[in-house]
Amino acid sequence: MSDNNSQNLPWLGRQLTVVESTDSSLLGRSGLVVDETMRTVAIDEVGSENRITLAKAAIKFLLDDEEFVIDGGQMEIRPEDRINRRFKNNGE
Repeated sequence: MSDNNSQNLPWLGRQLTVVESTDSSLLGRSGLVVDETMRTVAIDEVGSENRITLAKAAIKFLLDDEEFVIDGGQMEIRPEDRINRRFKNNGE
């Protein structure tokens, strides 16, 4: 069983880093989450706000000292519904 609770917690105010994406321009983008919707996450990246489509990217959150990779394609759910949802463990 995975210890990854970050997919169920609110993402606002957390550091987000894109580690995989079908869109090469998103790779390596990093910033503070300022807004989240069902299909996108907005990050503040050095004073400019950029939207990332969840279905395109695997995103990595930096929570305290731990790092968890989350598949953005599985997170297409309203943020308020994501808190109570149970997600399958992908063999980790």
